[in-house]
Amino acid sequence: MITNSSVANTIIDWLVLPSGINEFVCKPWTLLTYMITHYDVWHVLFNMLTLYWMGTLFMYRCTPRQFMGLYIIGGLAGGIFYLAAAQVFPSLAGSLLGASASVIALVIATAVIMPDHEIGLLLIGMVKLKYVAIVAIVAFALGLVGNNPGGHVAHIGGMFAGLAFGMLYIRGVDITSPLNRSIDGIVNLFNREGKPKKHKFNFKKAHKNAPKQENSTNAVDEKEQAREELDRILDKIRKSGYTSLTADEKKRLFDTSSKL
Repeated sequence: MITNSSVANTIIDWLVLPSGINEFVCKPWTLLTYMITHYDVWHVLFNMLTLYWMGTLFMYRCTPRQFMGLYIIGGLAGGIFYLAAAQVFPSLAGSLLGASASVIALVIATAVIMPDHEIGLLLIGMVKLKYVAIVAIVAFALGLVGNNPGGHVAHIGGMFAGLAFGMLYIRGVDITSPLNRSIDGIVNLFNREGKPKKHKFNFKKAHKNAPKQENSTNAVDEKEQAREELDRILDKIRKSGYTSLTADEKKRLFDTSSKL
């Protein structure tokens, strides 16, 4: 008899990251799917709340594209660290799931970019982000949070990803750019509207094509204007932070990003 529980477990088995190399080779997609897979309600609730709070602070200085890029890079780093460690330490055998590596990457990156920014913690009061990051690093490194050694290894990978992003970002280097460009390329590859149509030239219909070419030129001009507007808003974010944007600029930021 097939139960709902057995079906759920079967689905999860195809999404979690296995520790064995041979099994991973058969399911390479798990390096991505594990970071959006959760089994315990409290686990996903804690991760999503932390992601919301820290993500909001992160986007004071960075863009939504950088947010998503770092989430993926942090998850990839955590998964790779886990796979590598599992080959050396048999006690880590099993599987990995959850967004913790991605979340800790954003936490560390935010603390590096805005170390003196203060947040309010229950029963503690106002604390600077750099101290929150230090406590998180020590707690995860010593295994003081949870009882999952495989998860701790993944957290360390996420920490390194967040640290690398933050240190390079304040020097003007964005490590998420290559990933975001790759994603754009994949999206454009499957975007049929963006593919040029093949047709034979017909002199009799040449005059009918003229308005279409003009419309195409107008579309290019509009896209260029949208890109310039996006660059202007991003420059303002880099100089003054996300909170310096007006409500209209925030709306134009998301509208323009989706168009481009």
